[in-house]
Amino acid sequence: MPDSSGPISPPSVSGPALLKLARTDRDAARRALRNLSHLAQVQACLDVRAEARPEFLMLLDHPDQVVADIPATEFCVTARASGMSEAPWLLSMAGPEQIQACFDLDCWERDELSRDRVIEWLGALAEGGESTLSRALDTVDPEVLVLAVRSMAGFAVLSKEETPPEGWFTLDGVVYCGARERVDPALLRAILGVEFQDNPTRYWQLVYGVFFELESECEEYGLRWRTGRLADLGFAEFEQAMRVYRPLHPEEAPVWEVGPRSDALVPIHRVPKQVAGTLLGEALGKLPPQRASDVLGYVLAVANAVAVADRLPLSASESIPKAVEKTVRGIDRGLEELARARRLPVHEILETTLPRDLFRIGATLDPSLRRPS
Repeated sequence: MPDSSGPISPPSVSGPALLKLARTDRDAARRALRNLSHLAQVQACLDVRAEARPEFLMLLDHPDQVVADIPATEFCVTARASGMSEAPWLLSMAGPEQIQACFDLDCWERDELSRDRVIEWLGALAEGGESTLSRALDTVDPEVLVLAVRSMAGFAVLSKEETPPEGWFTLDGVVYCGARERVDPALLRAILGVEFQDNPTRYWQLVYGVFFELESECEEYGLRWRTGRLADLGFAEFEQAMRVYRPLHPEEAPVWEVGPRSDALVPIHRVPKQVAGTLLGEALGKLPPQRASDVLGYVLAVANAVAVADRLPLSASESIPKAVEKTVRGIDRGLEELARARRLPVHEILETTLPRDLFRIGATLDPSLRRPS
């Protein structure tokens, strides 16, 4: 990931401007990109609309190096926003965390696994090539793979004397399988073939799971692993996320005792445009750069909680921006009220009050903030 320990600064040339230039003078855009540092190239890519990022990446001499440093959440959003048409190419350059994020963010509807979405991602991975699919199968939770494969095919153990149903095939001479209606047989064969060839032990674990594992247990374990990884990405569990809506009146707000760093921080790669021209933006501008970066990390953690609490689809390109806009509105209202009550400048309020508490104050005073985004 790009280093987020220093002051936040925008790239010297914006991604949208470079993309616009490329549409009239591709060579000039490529030359301009070569003059940017690696970090600036990553930041410029992230500054482009998610659906246009594949087009931007194609301007680079080494797009794989930039893709490697796109945050996992943004990678998933990018692949999904392009309508999955560019997903195979992007997935061929993705790392394990980025691939896993695609399944964690896009393949669950609340607490239920969407097997159709899992199969869609597996199809994109297969289109990315055998090595891409093999790397992904090393990453995807085995319980999720069991549920997906079970919904894709029928399985049976047949002796040499028995005739398999038409269209069924076997890789091991014992277990036969056949694709269900509306399932691509080539995708099924690719998944099982890669497992059988690259990791026979895992192949037999998959077959055993398809035959014997309870669906409820598979989904429960898959959800458990997913919840832990989402926490690592900055997304709290639903019950914990809902705490951002607990009422808090200005006179009840505690003073924030600032520690050296918090595990709740979200890495900062650029200042969200929703902050520009707001009371929060004004207050951040008066803090030391490092302190502003840290506080903004807490602000984005609140936005992530809002996204989870409002049940926004985390893989959709508009979800996090909506949550950030709502969070900034709530924090602005909280800053305004506390600055009036404590008779202090807004930047001092921001430095001594948790952003989550500022949002809670805003949501307490403004009923519109308590409605889902």
